[in-house]
Amino acid sequence: MDEGESAKFGFTANYSGSSSSPIVADVEVGGRWYALEGTPVQSGSNYAVNLETVPFPAGGATTSEVKFRLCTTAACTGVYPGSSKTFTVNLDVKLGDWGMFQRNPAHTGYVAARYNYANFSKAWEWVDSNPITYIRPPAATRDRILITAGRGGGMAYDKNGHLYSFDPRGQLQWSFDLGEQAYISGPSIANGLVHVTSMVTSSNNNPQWVFDVRSGSFLNQMKFASQWHDFNQPTAADDQVFVAAGYTGGMLYAYDARQGTLLWELERAGSSWADGKAVAIDDQNVYYPAGAALDIIDRATGTITQSIADPEVKAGFVSTFFSAPVLGDDGLIFLFSGEKRFLSSANIIALSQERGPILWRSNSQYTTAFAYADDTIFAVRNDAFVLAALDAKTGAQKWATPIPVDTGLYGERSFHGNVVVTENLVFVSDHDTTWAIDRKADGHPIVWEAPTGGRLIITPNNQLLTTGVREFRKLTAYNLQ
Repeated sequence: MDEGESAKFGFTANYSGSSSSPIVADVEVGGRWYALEGTPVQSGSNYAVNLETVPFPAGGATTSEVKFRLCTTAACTGVYPGSSKTFTVNLDVKLGDWGMFQRNPAHTGYVAARYNYANFSKAWEWVDSNPITYIRPPAATRDRILITAGRGGGMAYDKNGHLYSFDPRGQLQWSFDLGEQAYISGPSIANGLVHVTSMVTSSNNNPQWVFDVRSGSFLNQMKFASQWHDFNQPTAADDQVFVAAGYTGGMLYAYDARQGTLLWELERAGSSWADGKAVAIDDQNVYYPAGAALDIIDRATGTITQSIADPEVKAGFVSTFFSAPVLGDDGLIFLFSGEKRFLSSANIIALSQERGPILWRSNSQYTTAFAYADDTIFAVRNDAFVLAALDAKTGAQKWATPIPVDTGLYGERSFHGNVVVTENLVFVSDHDTTWAIDRKADGHPIVWEAPTGGRLIITPNNQLLTTGVREFRKLTAYNLQ
């Protein structure tokens, strides 16, 4: 079954003969992923046994057993001979890919699974042979973890950038030499394709790469204009990929990555270049943060159908926006207002395509990348060092948990990682520590921490990955079950 779904299953047992003693059905469930639905229902000499999956089971394929027997007492002190039967249950919960910035084209950062922090353990770690490797935010599909590594901008680096694929045990599956690149995005995954945005020189011929996720084979390379700027992970769905760039900014490119062709390009007047800008997409629209407005663009034609203005931002005054719109329920759209470096702070605003102007603007400013689930925004604050849960309908704070963020090597004290939310936990990080907060328990306490930080993802194989930052650069995997 797919992530977040539930399933019911069962069997009927019957017996022949009679007994002067009680006949009591006993069922033993051997696994954490399903449970009895009620008690066995007796009808004459038949028993109907019904089972159901637990809410939001973790991903992956599991094999476990259900044991049935007839007993002479409720405590099963005696078992009727020949009444014991064992059934094998094969359950495969298919978690979706962590495909791009904040997981999906809506950028929610949400994984519909419950995890027991008592079971968490370190799985493996990878450190590049070059100690100054800059590890970009990862992406993951089932049995594949993708990263790019190389220099960061003008930082000295004595080898080419690479795209790497690891298995869930940390074993290298394949790699691709990207050559000398001034800037490289983290990879994105969609429909069996891997997408990487990079820049060789300041020109109109920068490469948008396309690879096969299984083999690592190079498939296509499209071109786009850009000068000396950094890139977010590109947004992709089906065979399409969208890149926000432009030599002087304000350009959005839409490609058919499978064919290696340009579908359309859009120049947004008054929209300056912004490091790290990414779009959100749904089946019909592309949501492009244009600085002073959010543009809603027809995905098929590249035509702007609506612009929702942010009156507190002047056109052309946003030089960095290392983020993306987040698509919520009921047509709500959330994004940072104005200038936004990944580690800087800004207000969050809520918009609605149906209801027009800005619905609310947060009273406080938040940093890194927030997550969204269950009509709640989970965001971190560098001024107060808390994880805050905001009501998505009003922007009001529901609760907040203090986080013991410490001082990094350069004297800064700040969150460094994006926020990731599961059905019961929220993960946040600074430069060298990651914490899990129980979002369902009273008081929302910190329940687990790990000695690595940086950017975070959860893979379809139930692993939490951290990338590290600066001198702490290393890819670390933690098993979540």
